[in-house]
Amino acid sequence: MRIVDAWLSWQAIRLVPWEMKKGEMKILHVVPSFGLGGMEKVLCAVINALPREIEQEILALNGDLSATAWLCHARVTLRDFIRPRGNLPFFRLLFQAIRASCPEVVMTYNWGATDAIWLGRLAGVPYILHSEHGFNADEATATHWKRNLVRHVVYRLASKVIVVSHHLKRMLEAQFHIASDRLVFIPNGLDTNRFVPDDRTRSRIRQHLGIQDEDLVIGFIGRFDPVKNLPLLLHVVEHCVREDSRFKLLVIGDGPERAIIQQALAKPILQGHVMWVGKQDEVLPYLQAMDIFLLTSLREQMPMSMLEAMSVGLPVVATAVGDIPVILSEGEAGVMSALDKAPRHLVAALLDLRDPAKRLRMGQAARALVVSRFSQQLMIQRYYEVFRMIGLSAEQQMWFGACRV
Repeated sequence: MRIVDAWLSWQAIRLVPWEMKKGEMKILHVVPSFGLGGMEKVLCAVINALPREIEQEILALNGDLSATAWLCHARVTLRDFIRPRGNLPFFRLLFQAIRASCPEVVMTYNWGATDAIWLGRLAGVPYILHSEHGFNADEATATHWKRNLVRHVVYRLASKVIVVSHHLKRMLEAQFHIASDRLVFIPNGLDTNRFVPDDRTRSRIRQHLGIQDEDLVIGFIGRFDPVKNLPLLLHVVEHCVREDSRFKLLVIGDGPERAIIQQALAKPILQGHVMWVGKQDEVLPYLQAMDIFLLTSLREQMPMSMLEAMSVGLPVVATAVGDIPVILSEGEAGVMSALDKAPRHLVAALLDLRDPAKRLRMGQAARALVVSRFSQQLMIQRYYEVFRMIGLSAEQQMWFGACRV
């Protein structure tokens, strides 16, 4: 039905010749949501690092613009968009928004924005870059066959497809037969000069939350979606608390599975051991107050929250999904477990990390790994290379070539 609707929209929309003013450049970023998440952090880092000569616009298809607080680029405009009911009205309105923006480059992000790829081509946008950061919660265990049909088509309409993990790159090559020269692997990166350990902040936050010096704080940051596997996370923490009452869980985030966290707060064995501070614009102080970072997801690609935790010197305990085994392959920065063995193995790993010397050693290895391989500077340089390779004008390429990150 979605393909039929797309064909009807194609017939109904009248093509207008594309006009670009000489010496100007505009990028339109089309995102399913511009909320507080890992993908949005990467997007904001790219936007903020782009040359000031480039005008940028953000169109959030669900109207959520919470991540605006992370922007500091001088030429960014937020486009109003209220999604109508039905595919045909949505396609028409999105097409009109793209035409009104008149960008030279459209950048789309994840499944929720893939309609902007074919509509951008229909509108005559010269360059389209699609970034795939992962899959929705409803595709946690397997991708949907109808969506896969659409992906087979729209991925080929993009000038380049950017993927953030080796896992995604292999999937797009094997399952969707995307040519390797069309795919660009750019791992997530973060500001490692900002995400650093800080003993003063650690003491301040722990005191504010009523955490004692001897307490062992397990941390989790993320959206409360089924893909994050919160029941497993709480099951693991509960077993740790039964073994050692010093264990505490600090949770940052919110989402559709909020009730699972609320039920845990009321559970007698976990009362006083689970602290939920909600969704936070700034997670760094809370990371600095933790001792261990725990991730129990059913599916991940290259989780930003984990990289941030590693950058502040936290050892990681996680399920071996997505690119987590690639990041933690040496076993010096954290401990992994296969999903089918996770409850027992994750509990054992956390209990083992009660040893302060082991936590310190793993935390230092985690930070060293992130600094060497996942810096924001390296990520931005790779994005610059993509802009150079898609065929921009000599003047536009000069903007990227002259910029230093």
